[in-house]
Amino acid sequence: MNEKIVPGTFLIILGLMLTGIIAAQDVDHVYLKNGSVIRGNILEIEPVEHVKIEDLCGNIWYYKIDQVEKITAEPFSQVRSGNKENYSFKPGFVNITSVGFLAGSPNNGQVAPFSVLMVNGWKNNLGIFTGLGFGIEFLTTGYIPFFADIRYDLTEGDVVPYLVAKAGYSVPMTSNQDENDINNTYSGGTLAGAGVGLKVKSRSNFAWDISIMYRYQQTSYKETYGWNEQSYKYSDVYNRIEIRLGFYID
Repeated sequence: MNEKIVPGTFLIILGLMLTGIIAAQDVDHVYLKNGSVIRGNILEIEPVEHVKIEDLCGNIWYYKIDQVEKITAEPFSQVRSGNKENYSFKPGFVNITSVGFLAGSPNNGQVAPFSVLMVNGWKNNLGIFTGLGFGIEFLTTGYIPFFADIRYDLTEGDVVPYLVAKAGYSVPMTSNQDENDINNTYSGGTLAGAGVGLKVKSRSNFAWDISIMYRYQQTSYKETYGWNEQSYKYSDVYNRIEIRLGFYID
């Protein structure tokens, strides 16, 4: 089996994923006379009595009007830049755990194999992450992929697009299966992938991580028929769109 994907479709998906990264969103600001600033969404305001606001963390605050200096709406990007030190992605050890699937041809028996992966590595102060990963993927049978993972952050801040590439080798979870007097002997195969991702900090050490990439995977197996001991070897080549969602801990 040798699959093909349409390059134009892949590029369209990449473009849709990255749209909105630079879009700004207005957020309500309540400036207090004591110098504090509460940012979020105003729930209620009485011009001569009080103002009630839900901050960016979901907390609800109530202030009398005589405590308020001014109320404004300002771009979200400016708000988050003030917290850059608290919410940016720091250098150091990183764990990335994700689930996903390998979307492919609807004419293939394995339309979208399920995948669970974990990567552990180190991110330096240049925005380069290098790590090693493993997991479980269900292709013709269950496979354990072992791979090197490299990522490069395109910007700084708490919403960061990045480039990602990986390469390695998948090992079958079981080497033999017998069914109807037919023995299937599975072998491993090389894997490689490249694409883009987006990570979004929601807390100081936690972020959501989404990625999409082109994925190449090769596997092989041998069929041996019990009644005549004849053997036939087959190779499977998967060309897939790999879509992943997970979390990033640093």
